Formats: sequence, C-alpha cells, structure tokens
Amino acid sequence: MTMMGDETFADFERRMAEDNDSGGTAPVPVHVPGKKPAAPAAKARPAPPVPSVVEEEEEAPEEEEPEASDDDEAADDAADDSLPDEYDGGDDEAADDDSDSDSDSDDDSDDDDDQPKGQHARPGFRPKDRDGVQWDYVTHEGAGFNDADDEDAMTFEKNGKTYFKPDWGDWKIGDFVGYWKKHFDIEGSQEGGEKNFQATLKKHGLRNRNHWKRVTATFLSHYAKDPEFTNAALIARQEGVRSKMRDAVKPGMLDPVEGVSLQVWAGINAKLISAGGDMAALKKLLAPHKIDEAKWARASETWNARMSDQSNPDAAMAIATEYGKAFASGGAGAYGASAQEASSSMGINDKVAGKKVKGAEPVSFERWVEIQTAQGVWAQQGKDVNAMLKKVFGLTAVDWSNMSAHWSQKLSTDYQLAGKYGELNAKYTAQYSAGDADPDGDLEV
Repeated sequence: MTMMGDETFADFERRMAEDNDSGGTAPVPVHVPGKKPAAPAAKARPAPPVPSVVEEEEEAPEEEEPEASDDDEAADDAADDSLPDEYDGGDDEAADDDSDSDSDSDDDSDDDDDQPKGQHARPGFRPKDRDGVQWDYVTHEGAGFNDADDEDAMTFEKNGKTYFKPDWGDWKIGDFVGYWKKHFDIEGSQEGGEKNFQATLKKHGLRNRNHWKRVTATFLSHYAKDPEFTNAALIARQEGVRSKMRDAVKPGMLDPVEGVSLQVWAGINAKLISAGGDMAALKKLLAPHKIDEAKWARASETWNARMSDQSNPDAAMAIATEYGKAFASGGAGAYGASAQEASSSMGINDKVAGKKVKGAEPVSFERWVEIQTAQGVWAQQGKDVNAMLKKVFGLTAVDWSNMSAHWSQKLSTDYQLAGKYGELNAKYTAQYSAGDADPDGDLEV
C-alpha cells in the first residue's frame, strides 16, 4: 500500500482501511507533466485515477535552440542523477510497447490533432484532456506544475520524454518523520485561514502552495514504495499528539495530591490489582509511603477526576498517558520486566519508539492478538472478562496491561503489522465466538 499524488494522509488511511476489506492494491502514480494519463485499469472498487507515463503520439515541431553551454549540460546531468531509477531512462522496450498500445487506441479526438504538442508548445498554452477540459497540472497530475514563476525550470527532456526535476525545498532528504511533521503542520494550518496557511508555508521554506505540491511529489516519487516512509507518518502523528498534550497541561495539573504523586498512585494501583485488590493488601502497600486510607481515597478521587476532565480533554489525555507510563514502569506482575522496559517511550515527554520499543517480546504477536480478541468476544457475550482471562490464559488484568505496553507501541506505528492484526483478529473472533477456549491452540507462545 502506497500513497498517491496529492492524496492527504487521512485519505490514505481511509483507503488502506478499504483495501484491507477488499484485498486490493493501488499503484504508485508517476508524476510526469506534459503527458496524457492512460485510462485506469478496471478495479474491484472505485479508486482515484492514476496517471501513467505514455509516449506522445506526435512530436511537436522542433525549434532551433541555442547551443547548450557546459553549465547547462552539467545541470541536466545533475538532474538526471537525482532521479529515482524508474525515471532514469527506464525500459525503452516497455516504453515502445506503451507507445504502440496508445497509438492503436481510438481515444484521441480530431481536436487533439489540432493542438500543439508538449508542455511548452507556446507561451500560456494548456492542452485539453480527453473530455475537452483544459489541462491543469494540479487537478490532472497533482504536482502543481502551473506556477508561472518556475514552471519551465521544473521540467527537462530525456530520451524523448518529459520529466520534472526533483525539488526537495530545504527539507532534509531521507528524513521521513521530519517530512511528515512539516506536511501535517502545513495541512493543519489551512484550517486557520489563508494568512495562517501562507505563514506556515514560509516557516517551512516554501514559496507557495504549488511549491509545497512539488516537494510533496518529489518525496513521494522517491520514497512512496518504502514501507518505512508510510510508517514514519504514524510516528509523526503520535509525536504531534504528544506535543499537543504537553501544551495542554497547565501548571499544577501533575502536582501531587496530599503528597501522593501520580507515579506513586499508579505504582500502588498496579501492585494492588496484582494482589487481588483487597483492603488488607492496600494497607500493606500504603504503609511504606505513610499514607492512610482516607488520604488514599481523596488522592484517588482527585487523580481520577483529573484524568476524566473533559473541559480540557488534551490535558486529561496527557495525565492518563503519564499514568499508563507509571503503571507499566512499576514492574508488577509476571510480565512486569517487559513493561518496565517498554515504559521508557510511553510518556508525553518521550520520543515515540514504534518498532524500536525496548525489551524483548513478552509473548508472540499472534498470542497477544488472540488474548485481546478473546476479551472482546467475552465482553460482547456478557461474561466476566477478568475471570475468563484468568481461567483461559492464567493472566491477571495487570499481566495483560504489561503485555500491551510492548505490542501496542509497535502496532500503532507499523502498517504491515496492522494488516496482520486484521487477519488474526478475524481468525480468533470466529474461534472464540464459536466457543473455543483452548489457550494453547497451534501457535508459538
């Protein structure tokens, strides 16, 4: 699954969800201005039309051009070398096949024969598409090639084909997460009006909307086939959410309540749940911290209120996130050591680890999905989930939480793993809905 042209990441996420249902795939578009898109191949579901490179049926009349200087030739060579492999010459035989196929088609009207050929056949000329609509390189190719300031500089000819020159702006080549952070910032800025949008473009070193489109097209043409490029978008999203949570936390929101810090409160809760939650266990856990039951009750009430305060939902989420980090870092339960290592990247001030989360896998991914899916089925059936978790898998709620500290971080930043999750979830939903409660099954634990 790869991103397409001027597709937003939100559109890509929706398309990926549809793809998981249909099992389809979408090709990567090739942004080459001045070429007509071939008719899209039939698909099992509707998809945006994807332009592909085809040979021109008729070459524009050649005009005499001044002899190229050494500097011009060097610039062309540099542009050629910066292209991805599929742009650098390509398969001439395949190109000839495309040309033959196009020449045999009857899609071209007589009106097309009267049009000058090529992107720059005459100043201001825009060819028409097969529907008679004047060609616009934003809507037809999604790369914004109709900027009069530098349109000519953005294309070059090689082997009789037109290519656009890569434009990286001043963005760091190969920095996937950095690219997506800038891209999402610019996307979001449009909600604040045109003035805010233009200011954000300039903040990221871009001249205008079309320059942004070119830089986007350049990154996509080089990296769209790399799964880590798409996964980096998920990491950038999460880091953006964490930044938003940090900004929402006001002074005092994370301060201790009657001497009970969020970390102490979370740690005691983790151990209390592991011990069965009875009052005798609570007294023993409170004693080392010199906290009486009344103070504990008041602190618990305040911390729960802070985590559920919807007057500032981002702050409430920030407190809940820090609670989850502290709960995992307590190391309670059978999988406490794994959770403790994984917790180092769970907080609002931590860098998103994704697939690089610390620690060994507490259980296999398939086992984790099975346990999660079984709990969902039991909840729908009205069963006591915690009792079933103990009976079928021999786990407590804390054990499950600790397992998830590792796998949830990996799953949230890996589209390939998400695809596998969907398959396993369907498998175990069917199994547990049918009443199969065998925890061993046929998998590696």
